[in-house]
Amino acid sequence: MNLPSFQENSHFPFLSRSLMVRFWSEYFTTDQALEKAMILNQHVPMERSHLFRFVNWSSLLPERYKKGYYYKSPTPGSSELAQQYPGFVDVKACPLLADDNILRHLPLTYIITCQYDVLRDDGLMYVTRLQNVGVHVTHHHIEDGFHGAFTFHDFKITYRMQNQYLSWLMKNL
Repeated sequence: MNLPSFQENSHFPFLSRSLMVRFWSEYFTTDQALEKAMILNQHVPMERSHLFRFVNWSSLLPERYKKGYYYKSPTPGSSELAQQYPGFVDVKACPLLADDNILRHLPLTYIITCQYDVLRDDGLMYVTRLQNVGVHVTHHHIEDGFHGAFTFHDFKITYRMQNQYLSWLMKNL
């Protein structure tokens, strides 16, 4: 929750950091305790701290996206929250937390990331992790892109993103 993209795009209109945290926590519960822990980056309990290696952006994020930010290891959070809402550390909800042995069996993958998106760095780290285990990944980073741009109608950026994806799909089906 403290990636450079979360810091840079924390107030971006379409998906702010606080809105992303709210959506993510509400996916599991309406309990405000989880949302508060996520805002403070204290939602992963000590017994799950081995998962931090999968989200250590200092080693997974390409240099150009670090932009002078420094990685600070998250503070372990409450075991109680993880017991009540185990889904938020489940690989089905967050594939970035999957072990390399699981990731290496994934098929040919297409990933789009956008510069102006709080989730940009999650996508970039996922690309790195997949490539590191030998998954063939096609990655398009949209420099002028923003979260949700793929679904907007009548935007030039939307047509460009959709055409890139459909072209890839036609070649790889």
